[in-house]
Amino acid sequence: MRRAFLAAAVWLLLVSSARATTLFWMDVRGLTRNSTSVVMGTVVSQTHLGAGPGVPLSRITFEISRTLKGDIKETVLVDNPGFPGAPAFVEGDEYILFIHTRHDTHVITGFQQGSFRIFTDPSGERVLDRRIPSQLKSAAGDRSVDRLVSEILDAAE
Repeated sequence: MRRAFLAAAVWLLLVSSARATTLFWMDVRGLTRNSTSVVMGTVVSQTHLGAGPGVPLSRITFEISRTLKGDIKETVLVDNPGFPGAPAFVEGDEYILFIHTRHDTHVITGFQQGSFRIFTDPSGERVLDRRIPSQLKSAAGDRSVDRLVSEILDAAE
C-alpha cells in the first residue's frame, strides 16, 4: 500500500511539471504591438532542424519584399515548431508575418495568428488566407491585403 502511494505521488510530481502552451487571441493591433517586426515576403526554402528540446523544428527562409515594422530587410530566417498551432508554409507562397525576435532568433508571434498567406483570387485581387479556425479569420477584416497593411501601419505608429 505504501509503495502504491509513493508511486502515485512520484507520478503526480512528474505529470504536474509537464508544461502546456496556452494561446491567447490577438487582433491585428495586438499582433503588431507584440511583434518586433512585421514583414511581407515569400518563402524561399524550409530546412528541418530536427527535434530541439523535444519539439521538431524547421527553419524557414523568407525573402522580404516590404518591411511594415522593425528593421528586418532582404531575408529573414524564422524558426518554426512542428506541432499543431504552428503555421505551415509553402515554398514560393507570399505571406505577411508578425515576427518576435529574441537573442537573434526569429519566431512567428502567436503561432498561426501571426501568419497571413497572400494569394490572388479569381477576380485578380490580392487577398488573405488565414487557414485557422473561423473565429480568428475576422482579424483579416475583409480579407484585403491593403486593409491589413493599413491596420498594421496604424498600429505600428
